[in-house]
Amino acid sequence: MTQKNNDLPTPRTARQYEKLILAGTKHYEAGELQDALRYFTKALEFKGYHPNTLVLMARCLFGLGMKNKAISLLEHALDQSADNPAICESLGSACLSFDMPELAVKFFTLYVQLNSGEPIGYNNLATALRENSQLDESIQLLQDILPIFPENAILWNSIGAGVSFRDGYPAAQVFYEEAYRLDPTIPMFSSNLCLVYANIGDYEKAHEFARKTVKLAPNAYYSYLALTHSSFRIGDFESAFKALEWHNHPSDPGAVFMPYDIEKWQGQSLAGKTILIGAEQGIGDEVLFSCLYPDVIKEAKHVIIGCDKRLVPLFENSFPEATIRGYISGQHDAGYNVRLYDDIDPANIDYMCLYTELMRYRWRKFEDVPDMSDGYLIPHPEKVAYWKDKLSELPYDYNIGLCWRSGLKQAKRTMYYAELLEWAAVLKTKNVNFINIQYGDCDDEIKELFDVHGLTLHNFKELNLKDDFEGTAALMKNFDLVIGSVTSPVAQAAAAGCLCWWVEYNLKPWWTFGLEGKTPIFNKNKFSLKPSALDWNVYMPQFAEEEFTPWITEKLKEK
Repeated sequence: MTQKNNDLPTPRTARQYEKLILAGTKHYEAGELQDALRYFTKALEFKGYHPNTLVLMARCLFGLGMKNKAISLLEHALDQSADNPAICESLGSACLSFDMPELAVKFFTLYVQLNSGEPIGYNNLATALRENSQLDESIQLLQDILPIFPENAILWNSIGAGVSFRDGYPAAQVFYEEAYRLDPTIPMFSSNLCLVYANIGDYEKAHEFARKTVKLAPNAYYSYLALTHSSFRIGDFESAFKALEWHNHPSDPGAVFMPYDIEKWQGQSLAGKTILIGAEQGIGDEVLFSCLYPDVIKEAKHVIIGCDKRLVPLFENSFPEATIRGYISGQHDAGYNVRLYDDIDPANIDYMCLYTELMRYRWRKFEDVPDMSDGYLIPHPEKVAYWKDKLSELPYDYNIGLCWRSGLKQAKRTMYYAELLEWAAVLKTKNVNFINIQYGDCDDEIKELFDVHGLTLHNFKELNLKDDFEGTAALMKNFDLVIGSVTSPVAQAAAAGCLCWWVEYNLKPWWTFGLEGKTPIFNKNKFSLKPSALDWNVYMPQFAEEEFTPWITEKLKEK
């Protein structure tokens, strides 16, 4: 039973205060945030309470959805601790973990004012500025401070992070290399160099630094994630298989678990067996990895596929022999993320696994990866016919879908995608209908394209591009081509059997498995990588002239 705050004794000694903090912490770890908040609030009545109590209360308020109250509490903590550098550092770190970089900047600014001789304060302030999208300010701060602390590896790494966000990983190479030279024992430094070399196309060197990271941090999930991706990029399936032992490790904040008493599948024969395949990661990955399901359905007695609820209609039509269940997200008492599925009977299920685990055992070598260019996601025929009629109303016979960026707008992501205006050299192609498949709010970008260049990107408002995956797949089935960045809409188009062309920033996806300009999963499709030395505004006209225009000219002749 929840205890009222007034029923808790007011702490009059340090021991009583500590008991309240301990009890509140136990409730917090159990996910009982309201109870935890009561204990922390009562602890605040102790005259000598530690300001970190306010941080604990703020964590509860965030978890309960009361963000404004949490912010007010932290600002109150700022007023109380303006002359205590240790508390300022603690509160600043808490704000970063709450994704409140603007407030973190205030705390860390106070810290460096109070403790100007400590380089860690400048690192923390630069990090907060970077996370607050103040990239120029973050870099300038470090440029001013590094001459004072030229041998501090953390500061060199921090300026590398700022430059990589603003200008890309290749531009950050010199800073990351200096950090690594000064202290080659820090795993983060070798991990960053893995990213640098991957982004400049030296995948063997990236793999070398991924292996170094694993040696330096053998119990860190992120080490093995980097090794998995770098191994697949060079076609080293055996190394990737071993690294995937750490996939979905409990130490990974993004790990998800299915809390069922069902044996974990680890490559056993599925003949005569029922298997539950759980969803993980983002919806684009669900679409991509669903290419594994047709073969499993053929082998097993029965397959239960877990997925995002938005995918249920499309998956039911695509995999009619399987049972499709949308997941329900939750949290285990220990704090783990869980995904539950209604209307399943664990007693009648032989095995369970996540789809990445399925890939791990099914794709042990390059030859195991199937060519799914003809598609495996099947929208309802009536919806396909509907969109065929709608497209026939457009002026031309050739239809190209365009998705130019991720739906998540963040300063650190902008360098990965060309802006819509930068696609103008492609969109000027005559006798082609270009159709928007970019989900999210993009009306202003489409209007700007017309205002600046007089170019029309057709946009079917009746279709919910974010949530109606079957309708979107039905539209794409009628396209002659889908072109864009490595995002979920283009992956969905490929999964529906549409010809696709990925235009990617510097780094080829890990699922190219060592190939250049293509992936074995969709062998007929194309990849173009922007060279790291070129900005998008330079590369896109070059891409249009040298690659796209010659290709589309031949395709229009065939049409």
